Amino acid sequence: MKPLISVHEADRLIAHIRDDVPAIKCPLGKAAGRILREDLYADRPLPPFDRVMMDGYAIRFADLASSGAQFTVTAQMMAGDAPDALSDAPGSAVEIMTGAVLPEGADTVIPYEATERTDDAFIIVDPSDVELGQYIHRFGSDYCEGSVLVGQGCILGPAELGVAASCGYAEVLVSVRPRIAVVGTGDELVPVDAKPLPHQIRASNAVAMESALGMARFHVGQIDHWADDAEAGMARLRELLDQNDVIVIAGAVSKGQRDWIPEALDEEGECIFHGVKQRPGKPMGMWRTADGKTIFALPGNPVSALVGLHRYVIPFLKRREGQVLPVAEAALSEDVHFNPPLTWFLPVKILADGTAQPTPVNNSGDYARLCAADGFVELDAASSRWTAGHVAPFYSWSK
Repeated sequence: MKPLISVHEADRLIAHIRDDVPAIKCPLGKAAGRILREDLYADRPLPPFDRVMMDGYAIRFADLASSGAQFTVTAQMMAGDAPDALSDAPGSAVEIMTGAVLPEGADTVIPYEATERTDDAFIIVDPSDVELGQYIHRFGSDYCEGSVLVGQGCILGPAELGVAASCGYAEVLVSVRPRIAVVGTGDELVPVDAKPLPHQIRASNAVAMESALGMARFHVGQIDHWADDAEAGMARLRELLDQNDVIVIAGAVSKGQRDWIPEALDEEGECIFHGVKQRPGKPMGMWRTADGKTIFALPGNPVSALVGLHRYVIPFLKRREGQVLPVAEAALSEDVHFNPPLTWFLPVKILADGTAQPTPVNNSGDYARLCAADGFVELDAASSRWTAGHVAPFYSWSK
């Protein structure tokens, strides 16, 4: 293992990598969760007409003075009807529905509930409550034609796709999703549905990492398990590199006699770093091949693997496809201390008041205790004590 680097240096080295991720046109119905690679513009002013905001009657405000509170309905308009005009006769009104175009000559809408109607006439119950221009969403009052409505780099959700549809985008430009493989290692691991012998454990890292990647919107195309056999593992590594853009390996990355992964990765690419001043996950590393493939090698301890995945791998994948990453933070609910000069990734539960309650694990193999946590905060190696209220970066298990 190379000399340990700081978490900040690891971030710098990862951020320095720039992959040329292609963009493709994607139909709106298939674009949910994808990263937008273009700005979406208003193809006309929004709203595109004076839009009625309540079911009721369109009138001239000035007629309140000449006709009092009494009006006669001379026409009716539904949403989607071509525009009509209000009669010039004083006290005229058009019955109007929400979403319809405001009739020409009208400037105020009276909702049904503010009136009492008899046949084709109605009175306004309290004319003093009526305001000029009420319940009208004016033409172009939200955005002018050509305005950027959705910026590139966002995740396309229901609101963004609704806007795209309203502006005539049948397809949108999105990032091509990476091909990802997840690998677990170790002779001591048996399949999930097997009954382990006393010296064996069930393989869980790949399941946990696949689900974490899935919750972050990344599909794992291949899941593999490698025994502690360097020759067989090397052949399989080369196959996966041919078929994937990113490989995430858990296990066999430290200094043990059978930890063959780092040496194998050195043969296949350049070591960006191997070893970080952090707990958990000190032995983790990152490699790049000459043709731009990325390999993350995480420790096999379950807590270390899951923390490393959320702290480094998922942010890398999001930046790689052009996503703008918000910075999440949380304030500690109580004092904590940690003596080694390492960055501490402390599991926490987010309480009702938004503060982060520490839920430390016993060690990096204490997987079950993570169920009580919502994620972890990052506490810098420059300190050893943090008081309640200290604000730190927060990484959620579910995002």
